[in-house]
Amino acid sequence: MFVHRQFKRFKVKYLLFFPLVSCFTAAIFFLVNTSPTNIPPSATVNGMITTFSSRKIRLISTSLINTTRHSSKVHTTPCTPFTVSDNRSFYEREYPQTNLPRRSSNSSYQNVLHQLPSLRLIVVACARNVESDIKNYRSRIEPILDLFHPSSRILICESDSNDKTIEKLYQWSRAQVYTYGKLMKSYPGRTDRLEFCRNTLLNKTHDLKADYILVTDIDMFRTTVPSFLSNFRYNIDDWSVMTASSSDPYYDIWALRTLSDSVMNYDIWHRIWDLRKPDKNYCYETLVDLIVRVHQKRIPLEYGLIEVRSAFGGAGLYKANSTYTCEYDGEDNTCEHIEFHLCIREQNHGRIFINCAFQVF
Repeated sequence: MFVHRQFKRFKVKYLLFFPLVSCFTAAIFFLVNTSPTNIPPSATVNGMITTFSSRKIRLISTSLINTTRHSSKVHTTPCTPFTVSDNRSFYEREYPQTNLPRRSSNSSYQNVLHQLPSLRLIVVACARNVESDIKNYRSRIEPILDLFHPSSRILICESDSNDKTIEKLYQWSRAQVYTYGKLMKSYPGRTDRLEFCRNTLLNKTHDLKADYILVTDIDMFRTTVPSFLSNFRYNIDDWSVMTASSSDPYYDIWALRTLSDSVMNYDIWHRIWDLRKPDKNYCYETLVDLIVRVHQKRIPLEYGLIEVRSAFGGAGLYKANSTYTCEYDGEDNTCEHIEFHLCIREQNHGRIFINCAFQVF
């Protein structure tokens, strides 16, 4: 009788267990296939602060493609391969451009270099879990600071680190560090935290009466002095912002808006989310290939300057007066640089360029 009772109890548990497992599995499947977080809204941003390298973007894209392949097996309707009429990268489609800044003569360039010690540069950076990058970053930034007036300085906004970032930053005597603890509680969204950080630093640069502002990503910045100075080889009256390129493939497509509306005039991740909806159902692999990766190519040095409405690439040199009244805005998981740069162009009549010789790595 005891054995019989135990068997009945086991059957009841067994019958209750399987519906629970089935419900849990269905819930997980639903989240995996519908949540927009499967496509990183900040594919150029690591947590609050840093920018993904092209290698990291490839890793993310690969893992997401694998997830999509796995989940697509259970879809009743196969996805539609995405196609485009022109698969050249943005810089190839924008080339050639007219009315670009004039390249200065060697004597004019030397005159500008002689003026730098009288001008104030404020370097700004946001920091989260960058302990391993600080030493190299410091070795690159300090020689650039030394080109300018002694009042030039670096301002760093830190939050949400769980390594020794704060300790390392406080050991850097030239850095003015602002720590904000756990911003994730107040600003759950990554782009919201970036917006807070960058606007906090921007306001401080204005208070310090900067002549130039150098916005940097600590984990990306490997710029040499000659590379930085390449920005001043162009007539300084002809540009407001110079953003970085790299010796590797250009990775920061999220912050990019080309001068031509027909090339890159949208948020890449929002576009992918939209084209993945059931009424369109385009294949994720082809979307990433033709919306993101197609533009992630190395820009040859001979392209010189490329005028854009927005770009970043890990560093940007700004004339401070071109940034007045403008703010970063990361609302709705959009890149915080976009609204800032559109304001510089539309309200302050500034001109923004990618400088192929200004390489962060």
